[in-house]
This record gives sequence, C-alpha cells and structure tokens, in this order.
Amino acid sequence: MSRYDAAEGPDPAQHYVAPLQTWEAFVRDRGRIENDLYIAYVNLLTRYREKVDECEREKRNAMVWEKEQRMSERELNSLKTVAESSPFAFVVIDGDGAVFREDLIARGEDGGIEAAHELHQQLKIYFHDQPQFSNIDTIFVHVVLSLEGLSRALHNSGAIIPPDYGALTKFARGFARAQPLFTFTDVGYGKEQADHKVRKLFEVMEKNIQCRCLILAGCHDNGYATFLESFRGNQKICLLETTPPAADFRKFTFKRVAFPSVFRSEPLLSRPTFPPGFTPATMAPLTSGPMTSPPILSLGNGIGINPLPSPAATASVASPKPTPSAPVPPASVPATKPEPQASTASSYATVGRSSAPLTINIATQKKPTVTRLFIQLNKHDERVDIPLPKPDPNAVKSLDERRQMSGMNLCNRYHLANSCKNTNCSFYHGERLNPAEILALRHKTRNLVCGSGHYCREIACNLGHHCSNPGSCYFGDDCRFSEMHGMDITPTIKIYEDGTREVL
Repeated sequence: MSRYDAAEGPDPAQHYVAPLQTWEAFVRDRGRIENDLYIAYVNLLTRYREKVDECEREKRNAMVWEKEQRMSERELNSLKTVAESSPFAFVVIDGDGAVFREDLIARGEDGGIEAAHELHQQLKIYFHDQPQFSNIDTIFVHVVLSLEGLSRALHNSGAIIPPDYGALTKFARGFARAQPLFTFTDVGYGKEQADHKVRKLFEVMEKNIQCRCLILAGCHDNGYATFLESFRGNQKICLLETTPPAADFRKFTFKRVAFPSVFRSEPLLSRPTFPPGFTPATMAPLTSGPMTSPPILSLGNGIGINPLPSPAATASVASPKPTPSAPVPPASVPATKPEPQASTASSYATVGRSSAPLTINIATQKKPTVTRLFIQLNKHDERVDIPLPKPDPNAVKSLDERRQMSGMNLCNRYHLANSCKNTNCSFYHGERLNPAEILALRHKTRNLVCGSGHYCREIACNLGHHCSNPGSCYFGDDCRFSEMHGMDITPTIKIYEDGTREVL
C-alpha cells in the first residue's frame, strides 16, 4: 500500500451528500406545489371571469325584468280599475225546476213585469248586505227552460186555474221587457237541454274577472251537485234555493239565498186524475155507479115503454150536462104501470090510436154517485199519502189568525173528521172551517207523524205516513220522517173502506 493511499482517508464530500439530496427533494416538492398553485389559480381566474360575465348578464336581465314589471304593474292596475269600475252579478236559472210563483205566471205579462222588478229588488238588497258584493250595480239574469214542457207541467199540476198554455209565454215576455238585462231562453223539448246550457253559461261566467257574484238556481237537481264539485271554495259562487235542495247540496259551503216572493217553494206535482165529482177536502174519489137503464117514455094512457137507442134521437136532444161540483138530480119519472100487452107491436098501435097528448121524458136517470174513501199502498204494502192540492195562502193566514185569537190549536178530529167526542178537549172547536181552510189544516196535519207510520190502515187518518221527499230530504236525520227516508212513494193499489182493492 502506498503512503498516498494511506493519507487520503474518508472522502470529506460525503458529509454534504445527504443535505444535497434533501435540498433537491425540497426543490422538486416546491416545483410541484408551485405548479399546482398555478393550475388552481388559472382555474379560479377562469371561473371568476365566467361569474363576471354571468353577473353582467343578470344585471342586464334585471334591468329588462324591472322594466317589464313596471309595465305589467301598470297593465294590472289598469285591469283592476276596469274590473272594479264595472263589476256585475250573473244569475243563471234552470227554469224547469226553479219555477216562478204560479200566481205571477197566471197574470201573464203583468206578472212577468212584477216578477222581474221584485227579483231585481231582492238581489240589490242581498248584494247591499254582503260587503263582498256591495259595489255591484249591474245584474244579469238568464232563465233557461222549455216553455212547452213547463206549460204542460203547470197545466197537469193544476197550478194555473183556469189552464192557460199561453200564460207562461206572456209572463216571459213581460219578464224580459221589464229589465233590459233579464232574458228568457226557450231550449225546447229535451231533458238535458236546459242543464247543458246552464252549465256552459256558468263555466264562462266563472272565469270572467268582472263577474263578482255568480248565482246558480238549480238546487232541485242532484246533477248540478256533481258539476259544482270542481268549484269548491270559490267565494263568488252563490246558490239560489227555491224548492227544498236535493240531498247532495248539503255538503257545499257556498252562500245561499232564497226569494220566496218570486219563486215557488214547493215542486210541481202531477195532478192525479180523479173521477168527476172528486172533492179535494174529502180525499176520496167518486166511483161510477151501475149502468142506468134507458130513459122511459111516459105516454098518455099510462103506458110506459123503453125505446131503442137511436144516435139521431140522442144527438137531437140538447140537455145541460151536470158539472162535477153540482150534479144534476135525476129527473122524475111518472110512476105509471104499463098495461098488459100482447106484443111490442100492439103497444105501438095503442099509442098511435090514443088521442091524448104525447109526453116524452128523455132525462137520463142516474143513481146518486157514491163516495168511497180509500188509502193507497206501494208495492211493499206501505201506505202512501194521497197528494194534497196547494193551499190557499189566505186560508193559511185565516187559520193562523184563528189560532192566535183562541190561544189554542185547532182540533183535527172536530174539523177534519167531525168526530171529536171528548167533552174536555183541550183544542179549539168553534166555528166550522170552510173548504179552503180545511185543506190548509190538512196540510198542517200531514206534517205530523202517524204513530203507526206506513203500516197505518185507518181510512180516515189525516196524519203523515212518510216524508214528502223521501229520496232527497233537505233536513236529513233531523226530519220528523227520517225513519221513512228511502221509501217508495209510488202507489200500486187502492184499498177502499169496504175492503175492496183496485190495482193501479
């Protein structure tokens, strides 16, 4: 080994290798960090510029929107001014069910004028009392109906006496002339014609901003209840009630109004066809008696013969016909016995030879008609009350005045059955009622529930045996006849007081 090799020893540079390596690693990390920072900065700068551009766009849009908002506000204020300056109410009436009072219809054009003015006045009072509608001055009324159909219904129910098919047309003319915004529309024959037109008018006016109050007169028909489901919560809708509303209308919270001075409060009923001589107060029809024999010819010599019927002879006789209210009594026939005769021919010969004046009595002999009381049953043998004619308002008022003067209710047995034998009766007897007052008392008594219900078989019972509207009673469970709701009130059989039955 050389002395030089021995003198060299460990390399002094080795002491700096490790720090150098550490420094180089630090430099590399710093370069990586600087590169990451640069990239992040570039990305941030890009996003910043995008946000600046977006902000500029939003500023421009905000300026445009602000301008449009000001224009829209001016337009809205203008529309509000127009709407508030010309608000109106629209009343659509299904005239086939919401029927005007028959006393107004019977007066023709004058009744229509009075009905229009009264309805307009009642509507003005209602709007004045409702703060929501107090600024309404213009009122449209549109009546939709079948003139022919309603005229026939009024005639069949006996509501207009004497019957006048032209009364409704005259009434409609006066109604439309009295108020310039009142109209009558005749839709002609067809059950759904009026319903369809009423619904369309209602839908159009419900969307009209100037229509502040929309009134529908159709509570008699459950079909309108289904139609109104989609308008729940609409504060401008109001229901005009005439007759008791159908059952499905109880679920609605719409405002309700009624004008009994203009519309009927009871539905039209078909007038039952009774035989001649029927008196409503007795509630029993007359039945035809046996066939009568041909008229007897009373001849001079005491001879009585039955002539053969001759159309020509019958047509040549002009005799007054008996009216139902005042039957003509049978003509008197001489009580003569025909002489014994060999044949018809010899009798005629005797007549020819007689010099006595010939007296012929051709008055039809009729036996007095017999009035038989009866009750009606449906197919389930349940009693069905016989419909009563509409009472006279004056008679109803007279009954109330008599009750107020006496301080007692009238005795039904005394006035209706003439059979009150209670010497200590707590009800008022007094002067007998006239036929109109008897009918009014029957209506009041019909509202009292018979203890036997529809199982009652007492012919002379004047109490009620079922609800007058068992399928759609307005009072629901609060009705006195709630247990009879759903009952079939179509009569199928008559039972007379002698026990005989007649199938209807």
